[in-house]
Amino acid sequence: MHNDTTLAARAFPHAQLLPDHAVGGQRQWLRRNASLYRAGDPVADYVFFIHAGSFKHYRTDETGERKITGFPASGDFLALDSIGLDRHACTAVALEDSEVYAISCAVLRQQLTILHRLLALGIREMRTSTVQWHNTTAEQRLAAFLLDRARRHSRLEGAPPRYRLPMSRCDIGNHLHLSPESVSRVMHHFKQTGLILLENRYIALLDASAMELIATAAHPAPLHAAQHPLAFSHSSTS
Repeated sequence: MHNDTTLAARAFPHAQLLPDHAVGGQRQWLRRNASLYRAGDPVADYVFFIHAGSFKHYRTDETGERKITGFPASGDFLALDSIGLDRHACTAVALEDSEVYAISCAVLRQQLTILHRLLALGIREMRTSTVQWHNTTAEQRLAAFLLDRARRHSRLEGAPPRYRLPMSRCDIGNHLHLSPESVSRVMHHFKQTGLILLENRYIALLDASAMELIATAAHPAPLHAAQHPLAFSHSSTS
């Protein structure tokens, strides 16, 4: 087994669900904007562990509109939702140069407890997102999203929560069920009030406690019209 696969298993909590020999699967590199799999592709007998990088995971509805279900990144798994299907229902596209390990489902089926835990993990994360965006304001949604990204970075890097947002504001809005303009104005408000620091595509949380209060507030104070400029600190890309 390659040494860095063992390190991956130790570094990422989700990978610790797997036996070491399962994590040491076939390694695959993907360039930015490359698809790991697309909706309609035949499902191979693998799930994928993200060792480095990040992805945009989306499905297409009956009208042909894309619905982004998440932005899986280092330490997450892809294709758990395809287990038992003949074809993928969603598409996974690399947001940056990324590296994944293909983990055989045959190996996982020999470890039913682990397989069940992985499936439960996927279901729990999906339900959490559904509940999180229900009956919440734009401020709550974006605060929760930025906190989640910061926690991921701190978990993986062991460093203060300064991290890069590889996705565009349009993609963030799609995922959070907000317009790009709403993402712009709320991000600008957070910056103007000293909650975050934005530099190109990098973001740092200056007051995580205040952001937590916004994310969990039952009735957060609305932004005033004067605080709604359509500005965004970094240029978006699709």
